Amino acid sequence: MDKNIIFGLLGSLLAGLLTVLGMFFILFKKDFSNRFKDISLGFSAGIMLSASFFSLLNPSIKILETSHNSKIFVALLASFGFSLGSLIFWLVDKFIPEEYFIKFLEKDGDKTHIKKIWLFVLAITVHNFPEGMSSALGFLTGDIGKGIAVASGIGIQNIPEGLAIGLALLIKGYSKIFSFLIVLISGLVEFVGGFFGILTFGLYKETLPIGLSFAAGAMIFVISKEIIPETHKSGFEMEATTGLIAGFILMMILDIALG
Repeated sequence: MDKNIIFGLLGSLLAGLLTVLGMFFILFKKDFSNRFKDISLGFSAGIMLSASFFSLLNPSIKILETSHNSKIFVALLASFGFSLGSLIFWLVDKFIPEEYFIKFLEKDGDKTHIKKIWLFVLAITVHNFPEGMSSALGFLTGDIGKGIAVASGIGIQNIPEGLAIGLALLIKGYSKIFSFLIVLISGLVEFVGGFFGILTFGLYKETLPIGLSFAAGAMIFVISKEIIPETHKSGFEMEATTGLIAGFILMMILDIALG
């Protein structure tokens, strides 16, 4: 097996497992302010946004330019992959029957609030899929440094996501073990996403740039649809935006320094 494929699978697995690290912070501190949570999720959104351009869309365009002379054709191919990624995850968001999962796991109490918590957990779990694709496909560009940058950035932003999921479940009375398992499963989704990305786009060099732009489109969709709105619900929009900018800059530095 090609070493870049192995690195890609390992990268998506390790990045996903860092989601669990967020749970360990809860063991020492159970009370996190809404301001802190919004800044953390904004930081995650910034890393994903930066990775979408610097580590996915831009490399996709550069690879396409080496095999196609027409800049218009290159732009159309990159746009096709980007649009396809956005469309697929719009369809997932629209048609996945979340209600059955929520009803199976919800506890007695405020049903409406519990439903919102499970929708939040599911949203993060679903958006971990394109993150896993991104972590894996970054290594397949042939630039190991860029692959490490993508996996590292996504792994770092997984920590506050794991904290947010675990804290939401513990507050509503779920056990630490159950909460840990849900956080772990949400992280392992990234490995599944990485495997799918390699299987779909990584085995043939002709499809790799489409896969990179596909992952970028999927991540941009979930950033706009799920993460940013979540950070703007408690009145800390400015703090969340500051976190987003910080995350964007960190990922840009990682990509430039390691890529």
